Amino acid sequence: MEDAKITEMLSSRDQTGLAELKRKYYRLIMKVCRGILRSTEDAEEVANDTLLAVWKGIPPENPDDLKAYICRIARRKAINRFHYNTAAMRNADLLTELDECIPSRSCVEDEFERAELTVALNEWLGTLDEKKRELFIQRYFYMLSVKEAAKACSMSCTAASTALLRLRESLKEYLIERKMFNE
Repeated sequence: MEDAKITEMLSSRDQTGLAELKRKYYRLIMKVCRGILRSTEDAEEVANDTLLAVWKGIPPENPDDLKAYICRIARRKAINRFHYNTAAMRNADLLTELDECIPSRSCVEDEFERAELTVALNEWLGTLDEKKRELFIQRYFYMLSVKEAAKACSMSCTAASTALLRLRESLKEYLIERKMFNE
């Protein structure tokens, strides 16, 4: 079923739309959640929370890209669960890899600045070839391990690690040029 039809059904509170949403996107939602949480049980719970959030969010939201909208919600909810699960430890190795090139939330205090950063990140991603963009997204959006991201992109672990290092450096330079990040 087309995304526009699913969105229309959700807007009219037709529960068939929720069933179609789950049929079409549940595996993707689980991929996003498992990549972050590394726990099937937590991922299933967050996936169901994501479906509920989409159900509650449409309307008033009317996303142009339903898939991106769902992934954004799933990722945010999974990261929140990750932080909740690791609150005592604050084991943020994966989340801090990008700290060298992306400002922290404390630097990006209001919505306007976050929107600017999003635009800049999307522009930078648009400059990459498809393989590099896919590797970056697999690692930092889906939060797969380097090994998993390398496998998804048909690369060796070493090549993926090197490429990711260069991509982070490239992103940092891009943001510095746009005065969005200070060295």
